Amino acid sequence: MNLSEVGEFGLLRRLGLLEASPPPGPVVGPGDDTAALPLEGGFLLCTADALVEGVHFRRGWGRPEDLGFKTLAVNVSDVAAMGGTPWAFTLTLSAPPALPVAWIEGLYRGLREACRTFGCQMVGGDTTSARDVTLSLALLGRTDRPVLRRGARPGDDVYVSGAPGESAAGLALLRCGRSGRFPELVRRHLRPEPRLELGRSLGETGAATAMIDVSDGLLQDLGHLLRASRVGAELWVERIPLTTRLQQAARELGHGVLDWVLAGGEDYELLFTCPPPARRQVQTLARAAAVPVWRIGCIVEGSSAHLLHRGRPWGESVAGYDHFRKPGP
Repeated sequence: MNLSEVGEFGLLRRLGLLEASPPPGPVVGPGDDTAALPLEGGFLLCTADALVEGVHFRRGWGRPEDLGFKTLAVNVSDVAAMGGTPWAFTLTLSAPPALPVAWIEGLYRGLREACRTFGCQMVGGDTTSARDVTLSLALLGRTDRPVLRRGARPGDDVYVSGAPGESAAGLALLRCGRSGRFPELVRRHLRPEPRLELGRSLGETGAATAMIDVSDGLLQDLGHLLRASRVGAELWVERIPLTTRLQQAARELGHGVLDWVLAGGEDYELLFTCPPPARRQVQTLARAAAVPVWRIGCIVEGSSAHLLHRGRPWGESVAGYDHFRKPGP
């Protein structure tokens, strides 16, 4: 059996790193958006991610400044999904010796801009030679009350923020050489905006019972949350937001718009659950964060997500991103 046969999440399950049993005590380990380690008066959040050339990006698709910004942003999104605040990070840069220094300088300009935007700083790292560019970032954050994936309960509402699917549409436009047609969709892929303020306020107020960021696709990440919480969900297809530009791009490329929304990945929106009495509070927090949120389903007894369209089963089949089963960009 090889990696393409078992897949990314199958591998993590075999290694005991996906939806693992909670460690003893207050520590949160594998199976959530970040680790959470108790400190006096709160928790230290720890997360790590890598962006690999040919898997996550192509150098010719955008400015190095955007890639530098994205390298930090995708990690900040994990901290946002825990209701936390980013603090400090290390970055390991692997690059071919022939890579122009000007490109690396642009990368770090984007990284420094992200530091100012998200209020954190680089405190170390490493550089090494490699055939392709790889950016491996480890981020620390803080929170008084981490919001975990495993807190959803039957009866809770299911929400998603922003505009899921737009990043996947941007990637499709880059792949077919039509990035100038819908520049805002392309920007959503090259320069994501983690929902830091919204995640922090959902955590601080206790409004969210469970939360995850959408990086592998809405359905895939909802599945992670459901398995961690040991519940099921109804997802109402007609309530899932579809922006005008997303629908226009789908028509022009002949692509199913809901495939992008449900399985596209790299949205870095927040998918979260809240009890019905918190509905007004959720909208108040969303307005304060200047991010729209959409109530797209509810948590039920069971162990899986059921797609419904106006109360009837919706039979489309979609799957999220898997590093070992899908090609890179």
